[in-house]
Amino acid sequence: MARTTMTGRRAAVVGAGAVAAVASAVAFSPGADAATLTLKHTGTITTHLKTLNQDLVFQTTETTKVDANTFAVTSTINPGTARGSIDLGGAIRLVTMQVAILPDGPATGQTTFNPDGSASLAVTQKLKVQIQRVEPIGIKEINLVPNTCISSKTASLDLTAPIGNDPDEGLEIFGPINLKGTLNIPAFANCGLLTPLLNAIASGPGNDVTIALGAAA
Repeated sequence: MARTTMTGRRAAVVGAGAVAAVASAVAFSPGADAATLTLKHTGTITTHLKTLNQDLVFQTTETTKVDANTFAVTSTINPGTARGSIDLGGAIRLVTMQVAILPDGPATGQTTFNPDGSASLAVTQKLKVQIQRVEPIGIKEINLVPNTCISSKTASLDLTAPIGNDPDEGLEIFGPINLKGTLNIPAFANCGLLTPLLNAIASGPGNDVTIALGAAA
């Protein structure tokens, strides 16, 4: 359903209502202190590797704390690993690659309110990417990379998400959320003989990331 954009005093009233909704949620949230709302989600992180045209899907849990005074956000993710099949060419041909996301601290950001009563969330997550295993197809006993195969620099992933405003229930702060961004994966280092090849197929710009989180627990 389309919403009418409001301006002036009416917009200010709607914005105040959104703030009140968050404040009320904080007040009645179990275990929350007077100034912090804690939200816990489970979901998936999907990274589309541009050079391989392949999705890597990571299961994740996430805990977000929202400051009820400033609406600043701090979010900690705990992603699992993802696996994908790739063609290295040459004698090895098809292999399975296991990848891990290594967060460098929590994501931090801000919630801002829109004139129509909805809100927008923007966060930045610092991270590195580790290639944990490269296995010839069907031979899990062989790993072609050492455990030091990690991106050489810390990447910065900017993510944004809309937060809707239900006409009957107000700001949907407890509902599902979908964050989107684009990840530039730095070159990998210390991957042994496969370092140049892995950099050619797994690093680079333009890798779309979607974090789909279910309703807050």
